[in-house]
This record gives sequence, C-alpha cells and structure tokens, in this order.
Amino acid sequence: MKKTILWSATFLSLFALAACSNSKSSENQTKKENTSSSKVTSSSKTSNGKNSATHSTNTSPSSSQANTNNSEKVQKSSSPLSGYSAEQVEYARVTETLLSYYKYDYQPVSISVTKNGANHQVFPFSGSVVVPQDTVTLSFSSDNTMAGTTIVTYSSNHNGSINFYKDPNHYQDERYLKDSAWVKEESQKLLDSSQTLAIPTSFDEQAAQIISKIEIK
Repeated sequence: MKKTILWSATFLSLFALAACSNSKSSENQTKKENTSSSKVTSSSKTSNGKNSATHSTNTSPSSSQANTNNSEKVQKSSSPLSGYSAEQVEYARVTETLLSYYKYDYQPVSISVTKNGANHQVFPFSGSVVVPQDTVTLSFSSDNTMAGTTIVTYSSNHNGSINFYKDPNHYQDERYLKDSAWVKEESQKLLDSSQTLAIPTSFDEQAAQIISKIEIK
C-alpha cells in the first residue's frame, strides 16, 4: 500500500514538472514571436517614414513652380492698362511718350485718333506727297483750343518704336490752295523731318489715367 502511494506521488511530481517546462517553453516562444513582430512593425514604420519624406521631396519642386506661375499671373493682371485693347494701349503710350518728348507738363483733356490707309497725303491739298505705309494721326489737347493742341502723324515700326512728324495746326498760307508745286515741296520737307522715337512702358501709370479719353474716329 505504501509503495503504491509513493509511486503515485512520484508520477504526479514528474507530470507537474513536465507541465511547467511546457508552459515556460510556450512563454519563451510567445516572447520571441512578439519581439519579431515588434521589429517588423518598427521596420515598416521606418520604411513608411522614408517613403513619406521622399514623396514630400519629390512634390516640392512642383509646388514651387505652381507658386511661380501664380505670381506671374498676378503680375500680368495687375498692369495699370489691363482690360484695354492693344490699340488703345498703343495710343495712350504714344501720347504719353510725345508729351515727354515735347516736355509738356500737362495731361490731355481730349485725345482723338484717325487711322490713315496707305498713301495718305502729308498735306490735305493737291500736289502733296504721300506716306506709302499705314499711318495714324494723333491729336491731343491741354484745353481744347487750337493753340493748346498737338497733332502728330506716325507709323509703327513694329519693334516698339514709331516714325513721326508734327502736323501744322492750321493752313493759312494761300499757296496751299493755289500752288501745288509749293505744296509738294513743303510736304516733302515735312516728311523728311520725320523722327524715330522709342515707345517705352515706363509711362504706363500716366497712360492709364488718359486711356479712357481716347476717341477713335
């Protein structure tokens, strides 16, 4: 009877030791798996971080280019002459450039434009020589009087400059009507006096103040 009890006790002890051993082995295996999982997660986070940084770096130039384009659009739209036609802008700039050329210190109260076709007469009388290319006759006045009015005829060189001559304000000499040879000679002199003048954009602020006064006939 005593031997049976001893054998039973011994068997139970061995079983308990085996169970403990299995439990520790299972715990160690779980710890290893958790550690491995943590390393994988950490590696994944690091990789994602690098990818995010790379993506941010790659998109930065595009963002910079977009800002540059927006800035250029703002500059273009902020021109004081925005909203007007190319012809209106040309006439306003030519007017302001001529005001500066003749050293006039006023802004015109009226501006009129007459478009002339090719072979326009320098003088509106028989015998006058003609200008072979298209021209524009520009008239602007400080007070709407004959004395305060300047009349200029010009043709564009299509390179930011014009050729121009200053027209007479009035024709009082009888020879305009009676002497065509004299008219031819005088008109040729005026045409030969034509000058070339560059038309800058530096007067745009002033041009914006008079452009609405331009009357195209």
